[in-house]
Amino acid sequence: MGTVARIRKLFRREEERPGKGEERLQTLLKRSMAVAFQLLLLSFFLFTGHWIYVHLLEDSYFRAREVEIEGCRKIRPEAIRSLIMIEGMPNLFTVKLEEVAGPVEAHPWVDQVVVRKVFPNTIRVQIEERKPVAIVQLERLYYIDAKGVIFSPVGEGDGYNFPFVTGLTREALEKDSESSRELLVGALELVRMTEAEKRPPLGEISEIHLSSTFGVQCYARAGGLEVRMGKDSFAEKVRRLSVVWSDIRRKGLSVTCIDCRDVDRIVVTKTRTG
Repeated sequence: MGTVARIRKLFRREEERPGKGEERLQTLLKRSMAVAFQLLLLSFFLFTGHWIYVHLLEDSYFRAREVEIEGCRKIRPEAIRSLIMIEGMPNLFTVKLEEVAGPVEAHPWVDQVVVRKVFPNTIRVQIEERKPVAIVQLERLYYIDAKGVIFSPVGEGDGYNFPFVTGLTREALEKDSESSRELLVGALELVRMTEAEKRPPLGEISEIHLSSTFGVQCYARAGGLEVRMGKDSFAEKVRRLSVVWSDIRRKGLSVTCIDCRDVDRIVVTKTRTG
C-alpha cells in the first residue's frame, strides 16, 4: 500500500504542473495589459497636452498687448518701457521673463525688478528704485545708496538735499578698495543713524569728509560745526556727543570743533574771540 500511494502522489504532481504554468501565463498577460494600458493613457495625455499647448501658442487672445510699469518715482515709466525688448505682440506663453528683466536691472536707478505674466495679455514690471542717502564727490558728483553703491551721476536739475561725501577718489576706490569701502560704508551708517535719531548737533549733516588717517569728519548743517568721529564705535560716540553738546549749550559756549575719535576723551575746541 505504501508503494502504490507514492506512485499515485507522483502522478498527481505531474498532472498539476501544466495548471501552474497556465496561471503564470495569465498573470504575465494581465501585467502586460496593465502596462500597455498605462502607456496608452500616458500617450493620450501627452498628445492632448501638446495639442492644447500648440493651440494656445497660436491663439491671438494671449498676445502680449500691454506692459504695466509699477514703482517708478525718480525714473520715468517710458524709460523703463523702452528697455523692455519685446518685438511685436508675442504670445504670452513664449515670453521669457528673465529676458525682460535683464535690461531693466541694468538701469542705474533700479535696485530690484520683478516681472510677471498677467493673463491673458499683460506683462507687469514692478521695480524698486535705489534710494540715495548721500552724494559722493569723485571726478564729478554721484548718488550713493545705503549699501555703498555709487550708481548714478547727479543731474544738473537735481536738488542737493543730501549730505556730501568728500575725500575719496576713483583711484583710491580701485586700488585700495577694501579700506576705502569700509570707511565709506561706516560713514553711510553714521548718516543713517543720525537721521533716524536726530540727536544734536548731528541731526543734519551737510558734509562728511573721509580720511585714511583721521577717519570720518562731519560738518553740521547748522553753524558748520566740525565733529571728528574717527573710524569706529559711532553709536556710542553719537550718544556721548549728544550729552557733551547739551552741556555746551547749557553753558552758552561757542565751539568750532568737537573731537570724538577717542570715545573716552572728547575734546572741545572753543571759538577764538578777539
